[in-house]
Amino acid sequence: MKTFICVFEPTTEARTNGAVPLAIALSTANAKLATATAVVKLSEAYPEAMDNFNTDEPLISEHIDGSACPTLDAFDEKFAVENEYDGTQWKPIEYKNFKKLGTKPRIACLLLFGKTQITNNEFSTALEYLADQENPKIRNIATGLAEITKLSLMDAEQTMEIAQAIYEFANEDVTVEEAKSLGESWLTEEPEQRQEEISSIKRNYSTIDTEIALALLDDFDPNNVLPSQVKKAKELIDDDDKAWKRWSMDLRTTAGILDIPREKIFSLIAESKKQPELLDNPNARKELIDLHLGISKSNNTKKEEITTKLTQTDNASLVSKENTVEKETKPKRSRKKQEVAPKAETAQVIEQTEKPKEPETPSVQHDNFEQRASVLEEVLNLGDANNLNIWKRVQRTDPRFTKPLEGMGFVGTSINSTYMFMRATEIFGPIGEGWGYEVLEEKFIDGKPLVEPVLDERNKQVATRFLRDGDGALFCEQNHSIKIRFWYIIECETRGEFESYGATPYRYQTNYGIKVDGEAIKKSLTDAIKKALSMLGFSSDVFMGMHDNPEYLASNKLEFEIKNASEKAEDITRIRKELDEKFTKHTEVMRSAVTENELRGIASTLTREISAHIKSAQERRDNDYEKYLSGRLRRLNQIEKECLDQLKQKEEAI
Repeated sequence: MKTFICVFEPTTEARTNGAVPLAIALSTANAKLATATAVVKLSEAYPEAMDNFNTDEPLISEHIDGSACPTLDAFDEKFAVENEYDGTQWKPIEYKNFKKLGTKPRIACLLLFGKTQITNNEFSTALEYLADQENPKIRNIATGLAEITKLSLMDAEQTMEIAQAIYEFANEDVTVEEAKSLGESWLTEEPEQRQEEISSIKRNYSTIDTEIALALLDDFDPNNVLPSQVKKAKELIDDDDKAWKRWSMDLRTTAGILDIPREKIFSLIAESKKQPELLDNPNARKELIDLHLGISKSNNTKKEEITTKLTQTDNASLVSKENTVEKETKPKRSRKKQEVAPKAETAQVIEQTEKPKEPETPSVQHDNFEQRASVLEEVLNLGDANNLNIWKRVQRTDPRFTKPLEGMGFVGTSINSTYMFMRATEIFGPIGEGWGYEVLEEKFIDGKPLVEPVLDERNKQVATRFLRDGDGALFCEQNHSIKIRFWYIIECETRGEFESYGATPYRYQTNYGIKVDGEAIKKSLTDAIKKALSMLGFSSDVFMGMHDNPEYLASNKLEFEIKNASEKAEDITRIRKELDEKFTKHTEVMRSAVTENELRGIASTLTREISAHIKSAQERRDNDYEKYLSGRLRRLNQIEKECLDQLKQKEEAI
């Protein structure tokens, strides 16, 4: 018997309405029998949804040991979402870089899947729809909208709103020209209202970055933005251009930058290109920004703005409800097929249905992260310095010590525990002196009962049964739990302490049998300490979800690159000083050597170390230091030769 994995893909209409692929693992003699069995089980499990899945050509594959596998004899709704098939086996999915996709594939992916995390298989499906000759609706809409320059500058949420609206109102045989006309009609309103709406829709930190990159291009004309220039600007951002990174960081941290017209930003960057020395002078860049944009405000004005922002954030549900009322007049996707309307009336329907946004109403859904981040930063700056002293010093996390957290039923960011302990030592002092913990409680908690398969005489699974102990009690999964009292001392005076919990699975069931973690106690203790440190603000940007936003990651990476470069320079200076001291010390010992073996041993050790430093300098292309080390090595050989001659003279004299 072999194990086969069968996956039923939803139809296009079902997928746009939220249907997900269904996967099941079956033990059968061959793939044909596995397919037939899977279809029967699908009809039993989802009798009313059979038409929503492609049952004629399901994806069938043989399971390979060590690869991912769904639940046996039961449909799994997460397996095909979290894994992908590479033609041989299933493995965890790898997402495409959505920002690097062309405008046409992006629109097709948004119409088909309604998300920006696109797998390789989903991207291939989108390309198939773009090449489909029998059902050209998605292809023609994506092609027509891709020809609108404004759409290439919009974010995914705005693009998807427009694309879905056009898809809803367009006929099944809509042409490329009709789709483009509908898109332009959607974007077009009365001149004054249109300008205000575009400003309120498109002003976010992502488009600020795009505008900076556009202005840095040599052949950029603000009055005639070409699609090719937008593509070059995005490539400039993806390549982490030095000038773009510096100006992006400065403008992002400038208060009120989202209210500044893009024309002023274009003019600012154009002026900065005439002064390349500004890239290495942050103070001069700040002065140019204040002078050119004229956005300096008094502290009282800033406090009033922050109060307004906090009020808007606290009333986010009310604002969201108002936005929902406004958007109810705009077309949305429906599970029912829409009746075909005359093409001549389509643009008129969109124009009548569309309602201009109030420019003064903040868009909570559109700029949610930027608003939360800016409000949080300003509140921290205005808060009690004593209360937030620790939090503000440790809230940012060096991205070198994080990694994606996958395969846990959710996607997140994992922090290296030793890095958090190092930061605690940096703030409070060595463990045991400035901070520490005391274990208060430790126990194992039972989970769900464990089961085992029941096999017939042909070694085929026919059922499952609960595992039991020798006394007949159910044999269950176990989780290890620990409770600690965490304490810390601030400035050698104030002592704080509180309780924290940690937990780790100890005994659990997998697709390959029952597993027991022998390091559960250690992991639980580490988990409890990390939880305690997070309550003090350590790596709070990860726990608050800011590492899920690419804009924050870019600025955070730049900040730590500057800091790490400074630390690296200090390390290089220290290493060079230590090498010079070692050279002086070893040459003094060489002069007092009494045998040739002792002399050659000391010289060879120092020669190997200097050679290693020369190789490192060559890799860094540090020509000056390489030249210096080569001189030291030649001097070492001369000293060795002088000492050998002295030893020979002493032997001849004897």
